[in-house]
Amino acid sequence: MVIVQTTLGKIQGIQNEKSDSFKGIPYALPPIGERRFRHAELWTQTWEGIRDARQFGAIPIQPPNTLEAFFSVHHQTYEQSEDCLTLNIWRPNQHSNDAPLPVLLYFYAGSFVNGHSAQDLYQPEAIVEQQPVIVVTCNYRLGALGFLDWSVINATWNSNNGLSDQICALRWVHQHIHAFGGDPTRITLIGQSAGAMSIQALLQLPSAQPLVNNAVLMSGILQPDTAKYAQQKAQAFQALKTEIAPETSWTTLSSETILLLMARHQAQYGKSKGLELLYQPVCTETIPIQSNAPLPYPIWIGMTSAEGDIYIKNEHKKLDPKQFQKVTTRAGLPKPATHDIDTAQQQRDYITHYYFLRPFQSYLKRLQQHHHIVYTYAFDWTHPTHTLYQSAYHILDVLFWFGRLDIMTAQGATVNAHDIQLSHQMIQDLSTFAHTSQLPEKHRHYA
Repeated sequence: MVIVQTTLGKIQGIQNEKSDSFKGIPYALPPIGERRFRHAELWTQTWEGIRDARQFGAIPIQPPNTLEAFFSVHHQTYEQSEDCLTLNIWRPNQHSNDAPLPVLLYFYAGSFVNGHSAQDLYQPEAIVEQQPVIVVTCNYRLGALGFLDWSVINATWNSNNGLSDQICALRWVHQHIHAFGGDPTRITLIGQSAGAMSIQALLQLPSAQPLVNNAVLMSGILQPDTAKYAQQKAQAFQALKTEIAPETSWTTLSSETILLLMARHQAQYGKSKGLELLYQPVCTETIPIQSNAPLPYPIWIGMTSAEGDIYIKNEHKKLDPKQFQKVTTRAGLPKPATHDIDTAQQQRDYITHYYFLRPFQSYLKRLQQHHHIVYTYAFDWTHPTHTLYQSAYHILDVLFWFGRLDIMTAQGATVNAHDIQLSHQMIQDLSTFAHTSQLPEKHRHYA
């Protein structure tokens, strides 16, 4: 047992041999009732006694996600609730507030409809046990609750609610992390895929910029919805609600019905394998998010060599070529000829090139034009003798960043000394960047 005194009250966590953890700490008021469709409000309420922070809080409501079990050590079920805005803190237990540590604040992936901070993949004990840093993870609202433009339905409601959650988490960390031995002037934002896109949006906002020291963007380039497209989506969502639950008010609509509406909404577009972000950050007058906007920080950005391979697992899982064309056309990408996307590998290669590599190259070029501190990385590790790890696909690198090679072992793969050393090197580089905003070389290649 370990207890930390904050300005809000005492918080009890778990003390392990090499690290301490504090879980399920509320960072914003519950987004329920009148706050359901509005921006998050920072938690400022104090409490008496000791708050128990030994277990994760409920996760955001979301549809089933088959990838979650694949990136887990063992199958788990999680309580879902709209009252989900909590964060978790890990730190080395040999710490001193006299020498505060830099902080890594991580935002998870999941196409803005899935993901949560209790996943095995995002348990960072290995990071804090290997390096002198603090790691924070948090939940944020997903799907329609997080990223539908609710102001279209009711002028007193908001868009970008999920982003507002992330801003509140950042503000909470900035205000309270010193009590856990963290340095509020050295906060590094890290995110993968949708998490990286979130960070690109956040760092354009004046309310977030002063709180951040640098950022690491993994495998995701932001293409925000236009206000017009977001309006169309909200109107379609409203029409579905009128059809399914006309007599129920939005504020009393059940979470299950929200998920049903999301499923019906997605069905209007057809299958997309997660390539089509039905819900995502929206560019509005109050939050004028731009794609490819330069950011005023040292940035470390990278991708894997075969990002698309996880989206189309095999020939039986590929999209019908005409549906693939519809998905890519709505994304504003070049329309491929059907004979160029007839096989699973052709579809994978198209995804890697047009959804990841070309946006990465474009964004990197823009960053280099406007900022002198930009680092890059490429992840190209493979396990040729294991069928599950024969290419460096989307998300695979996160196992190494978090030191969760036990997840591969749980899938029957053998982890060797090189794999362990590679993970150690990647974690060390993360720590170096968090401490100094620099790396020994401009480009890092992990293989």
